[in-house]
Amino acid sequence: MKKLVLLIVPALICGIVLMTGCEKQKPPDLDGFDDIIGCWADPVYEYDYYPIAVIRYKKVETLPDNSPSIKFLKNGTLTERKNAGWCATPPIAYKDFSGNWRIQNENIIIDVGYWGGKEHRTWEIINVTNTSLTIEVNVENTQYREK
Repeated sequence: MKKLVLLIVPALICGIVLMTGCEKQKPPDLDGFDDIIGCWADPVYEYDYYPIAVIRYKKVETLPDNSPSIKFLKNGTLTERKNAGWCATPPIAYKDFSGNWRIQNENIIIDVGYWGGKEHRTWEIINVTNTSLTIEVNVENTQYREK
């Protein structure tokens, strides 16, 4: 019995240390962009001339089922609803992908999954209100990593 206790106690201590020793994700510093928190959908391309696009999103209550959208949470995580696969020919199947985001120099830095792996991109914030988010994207700055 004493040997069993001598084995269990160190295992419990190691378990507690491992469970509490993980670094929690720090919420992003919003730098005055508090209105970003929430769901954004119905993207409208106000300008689209490769490689630059200016896109305006509308704030919505929940992510719509069958259209591209993104949800920024206060804790620095996000959910992006986008193409489930490589084919963009209608009908398009949508899937939710998890990721992280942060504000840096009036940009939204996004790391999120996609059907082929991971994606890292930067959105320059043009304007954000409690109803509208307008961003500029340079697609040449997007980086993709395979699974």
